[in-house]
Amino acid sequence: MESGLILLDKPTGLTSHDCVTEIRKLCPKWMKVGHGGTLDPFSTGLLIILVGKATRLASFFQGMDKVYEGIFKFGVSTDTFDVDGNISVEGALPDFQNINLEEIANSFIGHMQQIPPSFSAKRIGKKRAYDLARQGKAVSLEPVNITIYSFSLEYIAEDRLKFWLKCSSGTYVRAIARDLGEKLNSPCHCLALVRKSVGKFDLLNSNTLDDPFNQKGFIPFDKIDLSISIARVDYREEKLILNGQDITASREIQENSGWVKFVNPKEKFIGLGKIDGRIIHPSIVFPEKV
Repeated sequence: MESGLILLDKPTGLTSHDCVTEIRKLCPKWMKVGHGGTLDPFSTGLLIILVGKATRLASFFQGMDKVYEGIFKFGVSTDTFDVDGNISVEGALPDFQNINLEEIANSFIGHMQQIPPSFSAKRIGKKRAYDLARQGKAVSLEPVNITIYSFSLEYIAEDRLKFWLKCSSGTYVRAIARDLGEKLNSPCHCLALVRKSVGKFDLLNSNTLDDPFNQKGFIPFDKIDLSISIARVDYREEKLILNGQDITASREIQENSGWVKFVNPKEKFIGLGKIDGRIIHPSIVFPEKV
């Protein structure tokens, strides 16, 4: 079995870890399996599963922009701000007939600081926030910087709005439900959520948990596109890279910055490096036999 990515359409009711566990059962015991960014159990949609060598790329996928669509329900909120939580507040519904939804949605677009929900995986000291929240303890989390690139709302019922959202990594859609409810003076939670894409990876190309290694949604390791510069190296440079030694960047690469993907003459993905002027420093290497 080869290393690579599985673009998985996660079903509702399962945690991301549950999906990893199911796919791990299909792999050799020595092969690592992970994921590239958590989806809450109530959510569905694109979950990137990392198999074998690809598990070392998790941070790249976790840092990619995300696109979601879903439904916000008003008049009631929960302790988790999603449909799986316990009802915490009930209140009046917004008067949507007299609310400019486009104006409200636009007020969320841009760079902002967002306070994560108490029921989140953020750490407070050595403990997860959700563990403290489940114990009934007060949770105080620092705001994080996020970016909302686009956000739209559509009226579908007196207590519901459908939404479409493109946002940066680290954005909590449940926190947007909370903040939208506060803006409209009506308690709110996320009733349904579908992740449509992660970076350039789209739900339309995904596999189901019944057939995760189907060719449609499986990307072999060497074909993984991380949306970074590519350095095509010869065999001499490959040997240097695999030994952790710097190489000289081509003129085209020198004009860029950040991460670069090393590809050898056989089109094998052999490592990742960071550009520093005319030099590329290898950071992660993938020897052929690993």
